[in-house]
Amino acid sequence: MLQPQRIAPALFTGLAAFQLAVTTACAQPSFEGQTIRIAVSSTTGGSIDIQARQFAPFIAKHIPGKPLVIVENRPGAGGAVGANYIYNLAKPDGQTIGFLFGIVTQGLIEGENIRFDPAKFHWLGTVSANAVLLAHKDLNLSSFRELLKPGKPLVLASQGASATGDMANRLFLDMIGAKYKYVPGYPGQAETILALSRGEATLANTTHALYLSRRDAIRQEGIYDAIVQRGEIALDGTSRRNKLLPEIATMIEAIGELNPAALKSVDYATYQSLLGAFAIQQGFMLPPAAPPAIVSTMRKAISDALNDPEARKIVSATLKVDYDFVDGESSQRLVEKIRAEYYADARIAERLKQLTASK
Repeated sequence: MLQPQRIAPALFTGLAAFQLAVTTACAQPSFEGQTIRIAVSSTTGGSIDIQARQFAPFIAKHIPGKPLVIVENRPGAGGAVGANYIYNLAKPDGQTIGFLFGIVTQGLIEGENIRFDPAKFHWLGTVSANAVLLAHKDLNLSSFRELLKPGKPLVLASQGASATGDMANRLFLDMIGAKYKYVPGYPGQAETILALSRGEATLANTTHALYLSRRDAIRQEGIYDAIVQRGEIALDGTSRRNKLLPEIATMIEAIGELNPAALKSVDYATYQSLLGAFAIQQGFMLPPAAPPAIVSTMRKAISDALNDPEARKIVSATLKVDYDFVDGESSQRLVEKIRAEYYADARIAERLKQLTASK
C-alpha cells in the first residue's frame, strides 16, 4: 500500500507565499502603460470639469502602474448623458471612470432618457456641492426679498428638467411665490452663465466653488451676482450657510421669511430630499459590471488622490475653496439610504416626477 508522503515545511511556505502573491496581484491590478479616461458629465469650463482636470494627475499618481489619465466631456440632459454612457456603454475594465453630478435623484425618478439605477453604479468617492443662484443686474435686486418684485421678468436658464440643481431652484422660487419663466436645454453650466451674461436669462445656477473662484471678477464686471445660496445640511439635520459665504442667505432662510407656511409643504420635503443628495452631488464611479478587484483598487486610488495634501492645495488655490470628500463605500451607503427615503414618501417621488416632466 502506498504510504502518505510528508511535504516539507519549506514547500508549504513557498506555496503560501506564491498564493499570497497571486491573491495580491488579483486584488490590485496594474494599469501600467494604459490610458484611463475620466468621463465628465458637463461641458468644458464648468466647475466639475475644472475639478476633474485638477484631480486627474493625482488620480494617475495613485493608480497602480501610474497610467496616463485624460478627461473627456459627455454633457447633456442635466448630466444624464454621461451617466447613461458609464452605466450602459463604458467597458467595466477600469479604464473609463465617470465623474458625474446630480445622478442620484435623476436615477430614482426614472424619467425620460434616464437609463441607469444610481445604486447599481460602483461609487468610488464623492465631493459635496453647495450652489448659489445668480441674478442679473437688470433685476435690480439688493436681497432675495426683491425676487417677488424684480425690475425685469425672472428667466431661469437650465441644463434640463432633470438637472437636480435647477429642480432645487424651481422649488425655491415656487415656495416663495416668485413668478418666473423656466428655459431648459443649455448643454452645461458654462452655457447657462453665458446666457446670463448676454441677458438671455436673468437667473442661473452655479456651484459655490466656481462662484468663489471668480467672485472678485464677477463683482468687478457687475453683470450678475449671487442672491441666495442653497445651503448645507449640518450633522443635526439643520440648514446652514457655507462658511465661505456667510453674507449670503440660504434658500431655507428666505422661504422661512417670505412664506413660512411653505416649510410644511410637499415642496419643502422634496427640497430637503434634494439637499441631502447634494452631499454626494459629484461622484467618481464605475459601471455595474466592474469586477470587485478593480472596484477596490480604484476606490483606494480615488481616496488617496483626493486626500493627497498637494491635490487639496492645488484645487483650493484654483477654486478658492476646499472640498469635502466621502469615500466610495460610504458614498454607496448614502445612495442606498437616499433611495430608501425616496421610496418611503410617495409625495416626494410624485413631485420630483412633475418637475422632471415640465418643459
